[in-house]
Amino acid sequence: MSRPSKRRPNKKKLAPGKTLQGVSAFQDEKGRVSLWPSARRRTAQIAVLEHLAASFEGGRVYTDGEVTSLLRTRSTLQDLALLKRELIASDYLTHDEQAGTYWRSNGRPTALPTPAAVQEAAPTERQDEANG
Repeated sequence: MSRPSKRRPNKKKLAPGKTLQGVSAFQDEKGRVSLWPSARRRTAQIAVLEHLAASFEGGRVYTDGEVTSLLRTRSTLQDLALLKRELIASDYLTHDEQAGTYWRSNGRPTALPTPAAVQEAAPTERQDEANG
């Protein structure tokens, strides 16, 4: 007599665009990302990254301070560097280390700003502390 199989049914992974409703499990009551999904839940991570990436305008250049500020308003996570790394590694954001600028990967800016323009746009440390 054979025993019934205890294997779980094979669950189909949904395309990232179809998992956005799953983002709510990782958000607080204000819609901010409050939990980072575990590595085993890569599909959920992608959904969270898509949610965050939607906050960035295509074709616009962001300074590091602007990216940090935007992520602070969209997330309660303390490790914003993790979010930046994941957004870059997953090709949602592109980072120019030399200029210290970011932009949406699908919306490359037509002209990169001069270093002087980046310096003018960068918030001061006091502004960051006042906002955070």
